[in-house]
Parts: sequence; structure tokens; C-alpha cells
Amino acid sequence: MCMLQVDVLDVLIVGAGPTGLALATQLHRFGVRIRLIDRLRDRARESRALAVQARSLELLQMVQLGEPLVARGMATSGLKPHVEGRAVAQVRLGDGAIGAGDTRFPFILLVSQTETEAILADHLQSAGLTIERGAELAAFDASVDHVRCLIRHDDGRQEEVRARFLAGCDGAHSTVRKGAGIRFEGGSYPQDFMLGDVEADVLPSAGPVRRDVLQSGTINAFIGGGGVAMFFPIGRPTTWRVIAMASEPDGASGAGDGSDRERQDQPMATASDLGLADLQAMVNAPTARGVRLRDPAWLTRFHLHHRQTAHYRKGRVFLAGDAAHIHSPVGGQGMNTGIQDAWNLGWKLALVARGSADPRLLDSYEAERWPVGQFLLRYTDRAFRTFTGAISNGPLAAWARRVLAPRVLPHIVASPRLRRALFAFVSELAVRYRRSAAVAEGEPRQVGGPRAGDRLPDARVLRHGRAVWLQEAIAGPHLSLLLCGDLRMWDGRRLTQLGERYRDVVRIYGVSQVAPDALPVTTRVDSLVDDQGEGFTRLGVQDARQYLVRPDGYIGFRCSGHRLDSLERYLETWFAGGNRL
Repeated sequence: MCMLQVDVLDVLIVGAGPTGLALATQLHRFGVRIRLIDRLRDRARESRALAVQARSLELLQMVQLGEPLVARGMATSGLKPHVEGRAVAQVRLGDGAIGAGDTRFPFILLVSQTETEAILADHLQSAGLTIERGAELAAFDASVDHVRCLIRHDDGRQEEVRARFLAGCDGAHSTVRKGAGIRFEGGSYPQDFMLGDVEADVLPSAGPVRRDVLQSGTINAFIGGGGVAMFFPIGRPTTWRVIAMASEPDGASGAGDGSDRERQDQPMATASDLGLADLQAMVNAPTARGVRLRDPAWLTRFHLHHRQTAHYRKGRVFLAGDAAHIHSPVGGQGMNTGIQDAWNLGWKLALVARGSADPRLLDSYEAERWPVGQFLLRYTDRAFRTFTGAISNGPLAAWARRVLAPRVLPHIVASPRLRRALFAFVSELAVRYRRSAAVAEGEPRQVGGPRAGDRLPDARVLRHGRAVWLQEAIAGPHLSLLLCGDLRMWDGRRLTQLGERYRDVVRIYGVSQVAPDALPVTTRVDSLVDDQGEGFTRLGVQDARQYLVRPDGYIGFRCSGHRLDSLERYLETWFAGGNRL
């Protein structure tokens, strides 16, 4: 048997799903040495995840992939709940009623996971990175200065690879997680779910179910008869993704004490395990027999799990995405959370691997992302259990659906504050890292505006006279220093020295409300003009402000005034040219 050995890599990524592809995209643009392997010879053609949230689209747009992905999917226009066969409310999305004003993507994008993977894979391949399929991680051994990995190819070849870091993006059945000995605690929900990508017709005998109920661009939720059926418009390969369940379990164990540990390794069932008649039977009760399904492209049944690892890191081994956390699909945040794990981890691994950041920066990955996973796990679990209780056949739940829901739901969804809060959560625009040791508030303290650890709001600005979005304008394999106000007020000589010292890490931008006649520094400074005041308003700028924005779009440091002392201390702490590990 042939055994090959290659030079040390910076990062070996295991798993070429959305999380692994996103991590490879981040690392590759920083120019570090990586390999991306996946045991499957071809990527999955069936689409699991469906929703891409605003924050994920913002991150993908940093590499010019957000808008192309939007073009492949469908931006939702609303959510329409139907209770016991009657539409009781309408929640509008993407038209300002629910959207966030400081994002260019104020909607939920419904698009096949296969499209998300394809657009990332095509980007990587066009950039010269080969996705090595039919290659699996057979074993690994982590030492103080590298991880020795054995890769087995499906043609029988084996090779030993030494990587400075190993990233497990290999899903809920993660080989990396198991090899690292990291426990995956949680349980399973007992309900039996059915899924189908189908065409659907509203029957003439639908009664209170209107014939226009399955209008394009609207998510329809049918609740009643002890079950629920969700219709998501996807456009292709069929018009609808239908997910249905009954409130009563099918007899499977849902214990959260680990008694169902074996079940986490059960893959989604194949199409042969479910027929169209089975899905139709599950849909009949909540839709009051008002919708007929036909022409299925994909059918499957599955169970849901709620699990999270105790740690996202063990030495030189990192976990991201489903390898670290899986939860109820309430809110459509599973794949999105994985992509954002990858974006948070990628720039940190890259700068440490290049010797441009202190290795302690890697500690902030788990410190920042683990609480996000924990919050989502708890919230979605609570929401799921509340929801299943509401659709049960019990007399109290039935009365609430019949009497209470039509009276209360319209008033709830009419609240602008509640809709904004809901969108901020679902879109993941509200995720922040204020307690992270890797972010800091400088002196003098800034009052108002986003704080260190918050996402940088987006706004339209001018660059070289052309209208651009702020987040996209500063995107790149670097940190971005935004100097807001009259750039002539900063010490030009000191600013030049700072730019030269951190030229491989930091790029400087002057943000003003009028175009400057000349920039008073010799180092390169890009000029951004906030001619409409949109950016200054969202940043809370009333006088001179400094924002250091990380490559993942979060504010690492901020302060007021023109003095650079606090900024320099922050940079020296984390980016003073730390030695390679």
C-alpha cells in the first residue's frame, strides 16, 4: 500500500459542506496553506438546509457571493399562519415591516443548500483550490506543534499529512470530534418529521383555505388537527419544500440523558422510506384536506436532535458547524450558524498561522462562538417544545387554536418592535461578542453607537465617487481602521508609522461627510464619503471616532478622539507580529 508524506500544512479542513467551504474561503483569501477533504465522492444533491439569513449573506458578500446567491433563491415576502384551516395573520418580510434598516439584505433567502454549496465550491475552484473528494480522515494524533493526520483515499492510497491546525467541519457524525474525544451532549425529539420537495394545488373544496394561499414568496404555516405543515417556496427543483409533523411522537425515545446517543448517527432516510401518500396523509389534518401534493422531487423522513459539544477546541483541533452543535430548525439558523463559526475562526487561524497575531487570539473562537451555540440550542428547544404543545390534541390547546389565536395573533404581529426583535434574532444580526477578551473599548470612551464586539452596521457611502456599501468597501484579508471625522485632525506622522508597522494586518480608511481635498499622511489611506450621513448616524458619530473592524465584520476596538494611544496598545496586545507556533 502506497504511503505518501507531504510538507506541513497550515490547516487541514475535514468536511466540504457549507461550514467547511466557508472556512476554506476565509483561509484561502489570507493566503495560508490549506487542504479541504471530504469522504464523499460527490456533494449531496438533496438539499437539507433551506434558509440563508441576512448575516450570512453579508459575510458571503465580503467575497462577492452574497448577491449571486440571492439571484439563485427567493427572498421571502411574508409568513402566513393558518390555524384550523383559516389564515389568522400575515407577517410581512423584506419590505421594511420586519427588515433591519442597516443591512442590504433585509429578508430571509430561501435557497437550496446545494446552491449555497455550489456557489462556494465554484468560488474556491476558480481561485485555484481543489476540493479533494473521496478522501477521508482515517486517524490523527495531535502534538505540541502540529497534528499528524492519516488520509485515506477511495482508490486505496494513504498519505500522512502534518497540519499546524485541524478543523472538523464534518457534520453531526464528526470523525474529528470523536477522534478528539469531545463529548456531544444532548438528546433527540420524539416526533417523526416528513419532508418533500413537491408541487402543490389548493383543492376547490378547501373551504376556508383560499385558493391563493400558496402564493409565490410566502411561507405558509398550517396548524391544526394535531399536526403542522410548513410550505416554503423554493422555486426549484419544485415549487414547494413541505415539512410536516404530528404532535404525538412515533414511539422513539427522546431522552436527553444520552440514552439515544446511537440515534445521532442515523442519517436522514432515503426517498424509498417515504411515499407521497405518507406525506399527503400527514398534511391532510393541518390543511383541513385543502391541499393536494404531486410530482415529488425528493421525499424523506427524519428526526431532530439538540446537542452541543462542551468545547469547540482541543489544542490544535477545532470544531465548527454541525460537528459542534445541532438544534431544532426553528428560525432556520443551523447552516447559518456554521457559516458564521467558520468566518469567526478563519481569520484568526490565518493571522496566527502567518505569524501576524498572538496565538492567544485562537482562545477567543470558543469564547465567542460557544455561547452563541448554547443560546440557539436553548431558545430553539424552548420554542420547539412550546410549539408542539400548542398543536397537540389536548382540549386546552384546541380551544387556544380555535378561539384565542384568531384574536391574539394579528395584534402580536402588528407590533413593529416585536417584528424588529424577531428579525434581529432570526437573521443573526444581533449576535455580538462584547464579553470577549479579544475586543476592547479604548480611551476616551465613546458614548452611543455600536460597541466593541458588535457587528458593524452597513450603510451606503461613496468610494472614488461611486456608491458602495460600507461593509463591502472595507472587506478584505485585513482589519480595517475607520477614522471617522476630519482626517487632518489626526497626527499624520504617527498614523503613517502605525500604517507601516501593521501594513500586513491593518488597512486604514478615512470616513468623512465631505470629500477631502488631500490626505495628510504618506501611508495609503482610502477615503470613504458618507455624503448622506447614513453611516455616521448608524455609528453614532458626533465627533472624531475610531473603529477597528475585524475581517468577520465585528468591531474589535473603538474609542473617541484623535489620540492613537489606546489603539496602539490594543494592536500591540494582539497583532505585534507574534512568532509562528
